[in-house]
Amino acid sequence: MIDNSGIITIGDDMEKEVERIIEFIRDYYKKHNLGGVVLGISGGKDSAVVAALFTKALGSENVVGLTLPCHSKEIDKIDAKKISDYYGFKLLNIDLTNTFDTFKEEIKKIGDFTFEVENSDINLKPRLRMSACYYMAALLSKLNNKTYLVAGTSNKSELFVGYFTKGGDSVCDISTIADFTKNEVIEIGEVLNVPKDILYKEPSDGLSDKVDEEKLGVSYQDIDTYMENPVSLNENARRKIKELHDANRHKFEIPTYKRLKVGVYVGSFDPVHLGHKNVINYLTNNNVVDKLIIVPTGDYWDKKLNCSLKDRINMLKFYQNDKVVINNTLNNLEYTYKVLDELGKEYDNLYLVIGADNIKDFHLWKNVDEILKNKIIVLGRNNINIEEYIKKYDKNRFILCNDFEEFNVSSTQIRDLIKENKYSMLYKYLDSDIIKYIVDNKLYN
Repeated sequence: MIDNSGIITIGDDMEKEVERIIEFIRDYYKKHNLGGVVLGISGGKDSAVVAALFTKALGSENVVGLTLPCHSKEIDKIDAKKISDYYGFKLLNIDLTNTFDTFKEEIKKIGDFTFEVENSDINLKPRLRMSACYYMAALLSKLNNKTYLVAGTSNKSELFVGYFTKGGDSVCDISTIADFTKNEVIEIGEVLNVPKDILYKEPSDGLSDKVDEEKLGVSYQDIDTYMENPVSLNENARRKIKELHDANRHKFEIPTYKRLKVGVYVGSFDPVHLGHKNVINYLTNNNVVDKLIIVPTGDYWDKKLNCSLKDRINMLKFYQNDKVVINNTLNNLEYTYKVLDELGKEYDNLYLVIGADNIKDFHLWKNVDEILKNKIIVLGRNNINIEEYIKKYDKNRFILCNDFEEFNVSSTQIRDLIKENKYSMLYKYLDSDIIKYIVDNKLYN
């Protein structure tokens, strides 16, 4: 909280939070066998706080700060040195001014641009700086035979309104203050004894002659309030912050085209039991497929099905969701390759789902070559050597799920229990919704 002098006072909660951040860093480094950290030191509060956190977590000998002047103010470099001296970590200076100017000269060779290029110039600087950070992280990793990460220094308030450069200060390997507002960062700084003149320095990106709040057109306090309780702000502040947040959403979400992996699960499902549920959950929860199409077969097998197609579809619908679709149009296609051919008219990326027991007789399936135009997901069983059966085919067509935990169940045994009215024994094999459906509709009697 802020007292009358403008100084933020801290409580036990933030002291505990700082301990948790430091523990987070240590745990992550230990888990991944990491060594050090590189970060840009701007002379402002955010980079000072992050440097202090890593110094406490890893020791000053494992922290390397970089000053990266690029037509910058000398005071920023002086303040950065003050931070490195205070916490005892190494500070290296890499002047990017000539690099920036050389780049600009190359751009001029493309053409004589007369339009406004201020934003292009401003955003080039943090992108060059981040390149320097990653270069030094890689170099130090090689020199010291331990892995250095690049630490991010963006706080929650800046991130919310998109006040950062895509491909610049938004890039990092580890982030420690991204979930803390500007005022909370100051609280953390108080816990870590960051020098007051740095901690309470007016925020500026060092890229233009304006301070942050002038460029944003709104105060950090208003941004923090908006994230917590927007209705308490005046309408103008609310509108401005929302406009900033909405206009910069492209910085958070990169639209990526993704090929849809569509699984095809064909079977009699007579009845639908926990073994089937186990397959459905495994495929969808583990992102083996993005979409699963279940096709219950028609009544064309040598053994007559005991339950109508309509009832089997209704039982399967208990497992239908945004990833699972029950197909009711392809059920009379007798062979699997025909089902895949029809679905292939709509989907380009089909994956047939079969159990390891089916792979033993796979060579007997109708038109195996047609089926293998698609990929095959094979759900493993401990007693079946899948590799032995697929070696005659192109192994790249098969995806082996050896971590699949089989649920042993016999459909014939289930049907016998129903016929004998031993419903209490069914809970071992069927969901209660399925049992109720069977009882209500007098199936298998």
